[in-house]
Order: sequence, then structure tokens, then C-alpha cells
Amino acid sequence: MPGGDEVRLLEVPGAGASASPDWLVVSTIPESGYGEAVLDQGLQDLEWVAPRALAHETVIEHFLSLPAVLPMQLFTMFNGDQRAVEHVVRNRRRIAPIMKRIAGKVEWGLRLSWSPPALPAAGARGRAQPKSGADYLARKREQRDVVQLQLKQARTHANRIYKVVSGAATAARRRTATEQAAPGSRLVLDAAFLVPARRAVAFRAAVKRQARTVEEAGLSLSLTGPWPAYNFI
Repeated sequence: MPGGDEVRLLEVPGAGASASPDWLVVSTIPESGYGEAVLDQGLQDLEWVAPRALAHETVIEHFLSLPAVLPMQLFTMFNGDQRAVEHVVRNRRRIAPIMKRIAGKVEWGLRLSWSPPALPAAGARGRAQPKSGADYLARKREQRDVVQLQLKQARTHANRIYKVVSGAATAARRRTATEQAAPGSRLVLDAAFLVPARRAVAFRAAVKRQARTVEEAGLSLSLTGPWPAYNFI
């Protein structure tokens, strides 16, 4: 973290005498750079937040190969090592099942976007100029209906792909709020999938097969990852 010390590990004792410990990945930061007043002001400035968010993400991804990584939110701070350890111990009943669920797994993000084909303009080859205002409006309605039909078909493809790809994952989350963020959005699928790390090749192959099925429908598919299991914790 900018202005902070090197990353280090804190041992959190196991729940029983024979239980293996958990580990906290921490860094000490100065209050002068991250106190309440500084933080309140900094959160209003994207240029201040960005390098700190990147540093936080870099540390998380560095440990992604471990059996299970449970990321804390950016700017999760404690007044000393002991407070941090006590927090984990106090919340162990809530943390333990999450760690079990994501152990050995990573998250993949899948987006499906629709790009409508350009419709022929009036006066183009094979397309006569409208003869009247009514003719012009009729053609506009026709174009609108064609676009709506194509968008409906694109969403049908999205539903099918989500169902198929979910079958290749342990768990799936569809972010419909993102898909519907703006009227007329061309984003028809935004989803996250929890996948065992050892099945990454098979999962990517399943996604690639689906991508080939929608190319002619004007749909483009984007797969990102692996990521920490943000959407499953």
C-alpha cells in the first residue's frame, strides 16, 4: 500500500489444539496517510484511490494459488495486529464455511455483448427513398421492430449460454443489475462463475464452444480471470 510497510503474515491460531492456523496478510500504514479525515477526502479522488486499489488487488492475486484466499474490502483497517487477529477469531463461525466453499476454486467473469447490424439507410442500393412522411415513419417502426427482435434473440442466446456454462462450474452468479443498468443496454449477459482451479482448461474450452455458436448473431463473448472469488464470499 502506498506509504505503508512491506506485506507480512499474522498467524491466527486454529479453533482446536489440532486445528491448523489461518493466516492474515497485513501491512502497517501510517495514520497520517490513512486517518479518518484523510480517507474521507481521498475517497472523493479517483487518482488517490486507484493506486491503492491496485496495490490491494496485487497482493490478493499474489496469494491466489493458495488453497483459499478470502479478500477483505479495500481500506479494512485495525488498530494493531492483535485487533486484526481478534476480528478473525470472533468471526470464525462465519468465515469457516466461506473458506470451505471457495477452497481450491477461482472466479471467472463472462460478458456477452450484442452489436446490432447496421440497417440500410433510405436511398441505399435496393432501398428507395420514402414517398411520404407516413412511409418514413413506417420504415422507422420496421427498423425498430427488427432491432427489438434481434435483441430478444440475443437475450435468448445469453440465457442459454449462462445455463450451459453454469453446468461447467461449481456455482454461478448473474449480475442482472449490471445488464439492466441503462435502457437499451447492449450488455445481455454479465456473470461470474466459481470453478475449481484444476478444471480451468475444461471450463475455458466450454466457453469457447459457446462463443462459436453466437458469432453470426452479432454477439461477442469476453472471458476474464482467474480472479479471487469476490462474488461468492
